[in-house]
Amino acid sequence: MKKLYTVLLSIFAATSFAQTTIFSEDMGTPPTNPAQTQIANHTFQNSSPIVFSGDAVMVLPNNPDIAIPSHGYEGASGGGCAAIFATDKTFMIEGINTLAYSDISLSFGQLKGNSQNSNTITIEVSEDGTTWSPLTYTGVPGSLSVWSLITTSGIIPSTENLRIRFSNPASTVAVFRIDDIKLVGTTLGISKNAIEGLKIYPNPVTNGTLYINTTANASKEVVIYDVLGKQVVKTTTENAVNVSKLNAGVYIVKVTEEGNTATRKLVIK
Repeated sequence: MKKLYTVLLSIFAATSFAQTTIFSEDMGTPPTNPAQTQIANHTFQNSSPIVFSGDAVMVLPNNPDIAIPSHGYEGASGGGCAAIFATDKTFMIEGINTLAYSDISLSFGQLKGNSQNSNTITIEVSEDGTTWSPLTYTGVPGSLSVWSLITTSGIIPSTENLRIRFSNPASTVAVFRIDDIKLVGTTLGISKNAIEGLKIYPNPVTNGTLYINTTANASKEVVIYDVLGKQVVKTTTENAVNVSKLNAGVYIVKVTEEGNTATRKLVIK
């Protein structure tokens, strides 16, 4: 999402947002022989802590089953790609750290092998590998020679271990090939400490209480904003702030003590 978040910028000018590439994968280049490679045996662009799995296969751009490398969209790498030939086959990526980002979006190159039935692949995201949430997009009908750049809609969570799963739905006999997977998001730059001895903990917060200590230990005004710039907490305290009513996510804490102000990123789990 490409909003500039002028609301937060006006609240504290020292804090800035930028659109950042979180993760990209060009699928590497499978060996010339055999023409198809199992995911477990393939060398991807990314390595540990990123893990690739599933029963899709990696294919060469000159494989007769694919005929033509990815092309025709910005960022097309033209190398190998993941091919999901049959229903219920999957391609999964895990280990992507999105914790420092918000408004995350996913794009990828797609080639659909025929025009039968559904023209969309199933895409899901998960924080724990157990509960999966779908992403959606408008499919582009096409043939073996047509690549399209797809951008999904839906919520992609900020988490330490994001999983992305592509699968061929049972409702279609189409063959899907994917390439150039990319995640982008909004990252937050936090101003340097302007309050002596400022410590904000625990972070992430898991028990509903945020503690704020400083050298002066004077009365502090504490304001917390969500990533859209909405004020969700405002209080005065010397030490503890109740954040038990906040939903899990990323927030900004603005602390003012004796005329000095500092901001910090806060994660609620």
